[in-house]
Amino acid sequence: MEMKRLSQKILLALTMMCSLWLTSCDEDISLSMTLSGKWKGDWGMYYVYEYRGHEMIFNCYDTHIEFFPDYDMATSGYGRQIDYYDDGPYAYQYYYFHWSVRDGVIYLSYPGNRELNTSISEYSMTNNVFTGYFIDAHDRFRLYKWADYYDWSPYNTYYSFSLRPSWTYPYYAPTRGTEENSEGGRIVARGNRYLPSTQPVDCTLQ
Repeated sequence: MEMKRLSQKILLALTMMCSLWLTSCDEDISLSMTLSGKWKGDWGMYYVYEYRGHEMIFNCYDTHIEFFPDYDMATSGYGRQIDYYDDGPYAYQYYYFHWSVRDGVIYLSYPGNRELNTSISEYSMTNNVFTGYFIDAHDRFRLYKWADYYDWSPYNTYYSFSLRPSWTYPYYAPTRGTEENSEGGRIVARGNRYLPSTQPVDCTLQ
């Protein structure tokens, strides 16, 4: 009799665990289906550009980002992100990333830019608006749903960019003790304003 009762308790516990697991899986699937598609808005991206010993920060407020599922109703996949800049030498920059949803948490990993890897646990998502916080962030991103799917075939690498041919370098007097570049400028840092680990250090123009 005792053995029978023990078996019944074990069976009940397993049933409850399976029920919770299935509920969690259903929620992750539903979230992933809503996440899949194309969004645009302020994702917090920026880059730091150095020219002749001076550093300039250019912020992006117009990111187009798309989440593709690995298969129908998958809770993981890959993504493509384009950051459009209103000013600076680069018209846009492009990133490739992987995403997954586990227990309601969204995980993002960038193979070509690992400093951007993060997770999102505090968020609100509908079919039209996606807003929330990256891990340890104090400021909130905000995206708007644009379309479910789009042809991104021209962008098929980990990272690429487009230079702005009409951009004119602003003139700055040389900083004393700073060696000037003789061959133009270069990107010295890129990151996300909302991620504490990638926020730029003091890049005040002198």
